[in-house]
Amino acid sequence: MKVVIDRGLCNANLSYCQRCSAALIRHPEGYDRACIVEVVDDGSKLLTIEMYTDGRRLEVQLTEEEQAVAAVEGWEVLADFDPALFRTGAMKRWRLISQLPAEHGVTK
Repeated sequence: MKVVIDRGLCNANLSYCQRCSAALIRHPEGYDRACIVEVVDDGSKLLTIEMYTDGRRLEVQLTEEEQAVAAVEGWEVLADFDPALFRTGAMKRWRLISQLPAEHGVTK
């Protein structure tokens, strides 16, 4: 399973984001938040997290051991950079998204 997350869609501070992502990593099929933009059944037994944050793209495929750690610590433990503590601008981005046509992103 692959979960795609865009932190730019949420203004939560890093500590809240860590707790939220830990819950997601524990239960990837049963946890929904505004920052989760896609959940894909890729046929893999491993959980893949693809995250967009701080102008970066982080993609990690978690072994069972890494998933157990991240299920307690959150996604930050997997990052090879120091993420921003605070975020702003999510409401502006949501307003822009709400103006997109309903067919946006639909392929035929």
